[in-house]
Amino acid sequence: MDSLVIDGIDRAILAELRIDGRASWRELGERVGLGPTATADRVRRLERHGVIRGYHADIDLSVLGIGLRAITELQLEAGADHDEFEAELRRTPEVRSASHVTGAHDYLLHLACPDVAALDRLLTGWKLSGATRESSTRIILHDVDLTP
Repeated sequence: MDSLVIDGIDRAILAELRIDGRASWRELGERVGLGPTATADRVRRLERHGVIRGYHADIDLSVLGIGLRAITELQLEAGADHDEFEAELRRTPEVRSASHVTGAHDYLLHLACPDVAALDRLLTGWKLSGATRESSTRIILHDVDLTP
């Protein structure tokens, strides 16, 4: 496998793919100053080295009836099995992402629920199961578009 050296053109390709992951080789190449073949070769190299891990659809959850998103920090009970809890997170469709973090809490979760009642049931369920000691939840009002 070739060695990985990321140059300015690779960084430009990555920035463009973050904005539009469905751009054609021609479109992407025009944006970064390469031809379609050279662009495709660079993208494939970035994929091969694991820099590009996949392509995803940006879904408007509200259209699916999921109108509430929240960020929750959870502290597990002392002695709780982290592997078991992480397996539970994988089985919970409301959990959109989870990170094991440092600090006062053990996990930072991004949740998506139909409404406040569903969020309350989810958090209460974890508390009643004995898995969590404490949680802190903030409801997301809107996302800030950071694309240039």
